Amino acid sequence: MDIDLLFTPEGESGLISGGNLVQKVAGVIFSLEMGTLSLEFVDMDYIDLNIPVEKDFHDALDFSHLIHIGAYSKDHIAQAYQVPFMIADDPYRVENAGAAAAGNPLLAFEAFIKRCKFGQPVHREDLGDEDKMGCILGDAVPSSLEFAPHLARRRNFEAAPKLAPSAPGMGLGTSGGGGGTVSRGTRKDPKDTE
Repeated sequence: MDIDLLFTPEGESGLISGGNLVQKVAGVIFSLEMGTLSLEFVDMDYIDLNIPVEKDFHDALDFSHLIHIGAYSKDHIAQAYQVPFMIADDPYRVENAGAAAAGNPLLAFEAFIKRCKFGQPVHREDLGDEDKMGCILGDAVPSSLEFAPHLARRRNFEAAPKLAPSAPGMGLGTSGGGGGTVSRGTRKDPKDTE
């Protein structure tokens, strides 16, 4: 699996793989000392990425508390979510920063990928293959990428306006929404009905 590290001009970062990651990433760890990234998976497995991050990008990563994880396959975005980004010397930095993943991860990833301007390879299956050292997106322009059909539907759900919940009895139509009618009429004396 080939993986690139991409950045927006504002310093937002993301890892894009050349196909779907089989396991879900739980977090990304950056070693300042070695300049390398490690993907930590939800099943406690991990992958050490084999190309060090250029020193020019260290400062941008220092300001990242979350990082986008995505996959590019068959000219579409095939995976997209956010995970905590940790620096090996400071494992509590995400918690201390109060960073939380976006409530709409596909919309967040879409905004990220469309603003990407630069990056570098961080993992290649075959480090000796010079033809594989270019961006995994090939000739595709990040701003023109679209979600694969299975994610496009979820993205549309995220983008759809949300209905505000209503209080009981405040529904549409003439139905009382489960509430009853209360009459505040005068009370009759039972003797009057005789």
